[in-house]
Amino acid sequence: MDFPRETSKGVFRPEEFAVVKHVFDAVTGEAWFTHSEKRREQFATYLLDAYQNGLTDPFELKTLGRAAARERFAVH
Repeated sequence: MDFPRETSKGVFRPEEFAVVKHVFDAVTGEAWFTHSEKRREQFATYLLDAYQNGLTDPFELKTLGRAAARERFAVH
């Protein structure tokens, strides 16, 4: 489900935030994701930015978010 961006940049409606939070929780809950609080904050910022820049489809956000997270935030 895509949500039109009617609000100003930086403002999320509850249903929009829920999409981003669901993706964040799903990806950071995977065993390979780092436990570093700073890196988790960076990933959250990445997801919020991606959403604000038009990546609003939950499946696409999760797919691309997971790929980016594996590259940038995986425990080695």
